[in-house]
Amino acid sequence: MSDDVCVSLEIPAQTVFACPVAGLADVLAERAGFGRRERYRFQLTVEEFCLYLAGLAADNRPLAIGLTGKRHQLRASVAFQAANLSLGALNSTSRARTGALDASAEEMGLLLAGKAADRFHLKHKGADCFLLEAEVDRAYPEAAAVHLPEGLRPPYTIRPGRDSAQLTQAAALASAVYPPWQCPSSFRTPGKFPDMVADGQATCVLACDAKGQTAGLLAWSPCSEQGLYFSGPFVFVPPEEAANVARLLVDGFLETVARESYSIVLSFRATSDLPEASFETLGSLQSFMDGRLEHHPVVFRHLREDNGLAVWCAPQLEDFLRQTYDRLALPRDILPVDAPAGRPRRDSLLGATYDRVRNFAELVPFLDGEDMTANLAAHVAAFRRQGIGTILYYMDLAVPWEAALAGDLLQAGFAPTVVLPQGGQADKVVWQHERLA
Repeated sequence: MSDDVCVSLEIPAQTVFACPVAGLADVLAERAGFGRRERYRFQLTVEEFCLYLAGLAADNRPLAIGLTGKRHQLRASVAFQAANLSLGALNSTSRARTGALDASAEEMGLLLAGKAADRFHLKHKGADCFLLEAEVDRAYPEAAAVHLPEGLRPPYTIRPGRDSAQLTQAAALASAVYPPWQCPSSFRTPGKFPDMVADGQATCVLACDAKGQTAGLLAWSPCSEQGLYFSGPFVFVPPEEAANVARLLVDGFLETVARESYSIVLSFRATSDLPEASFETLGSLQSFMDGRLEHHPVVFRHLREDNGLAVWCAPQLEDFLRQTYDRLALPRDILPVDAPAGRPRRDSLLGATYDRVRNFAELVPFLDGEDMTANLAAHVAAFRRQGIGTILYYMDLAVPWEAALAGDLLQAGFAPTVVLPQGGQADKVVWQHERLA
């Protein structure tokens, strides 16, 4: 049975209801056991989004609101209808672009909501229907010092990862032993990882020795309805036994996910312990760490036969796509899409996240706009100022307007690098900004 604390309601598109909904968000966050700071950020996010979206709602259509308190996270979702939607103030660069003195009161509220939340997502549900989701993470203490288990003895066995203390230890061990690029950020505050497993946001298998001591870990989570991202295998045994434990972890992972509905597994974070013959390579990404240029392979394996897809493609991307699909023997119908003749709005919207430890940032398009190329450049400049070396952009080829942005990306200095089969609604293209710090 889920431990989630959930509230759902529908309110008229009137600003007078924003404050009561914010109060309800605070009660839910307190009931879910969150601290004062997280509760305040969640309350502020909910109130400002309700105020702004109430003013946008088409024909005063009501707002459908969902509030959820999980162990590791608070989440608010607002379903609404709006014509000519523009949310430019939500861009992470909007503070620099608008300036506090020039922004309207409504834009300032939206800017505050974007800053208070840890991340947000916007989904276009068709016609003028949208779903806006915002998340606030629980604060966790940093990892305590851990020591590699001593005296590990075979036989090694695989078990589902469910024990909170053992998962916390395994995540801390992986973070201590492996490079930051290969570890999910949740490993750095290991209390978060078992909460994500309990919440169903991550799954894992553990390798244990004859006495039940932790010998290895492999974790995964969905990246789409068809695909899973995995991290690992992380092994904590002496080198002469590492290959055996890595093989057990990979076999346990594949046996588990084979019983589910997923078609493919993918990884940006495969470790050097991954058995080479088990996976194929899609390509590689680059990072610049401690003065060194590093290449990180992106690997995959089909769980079921790939029966083909249709994907949208701009002319600037066609050669890259055809060469990639030929190399990987993936059957695809490539449908042409032209650059947009006119933009639907002035301001585009990009979802932006970054990780200083991994020296890594990601961009996802939410709304197209006349300023898309300038918006991309502004985000790149902001990341560079923060010293971020690796900047990725994700394009879903199931969405025509996203596929049509190839020219904007090339102009902003991005290059197509890897195709993730079924990594989104269809395949996803990972673009990497060419200039590394």
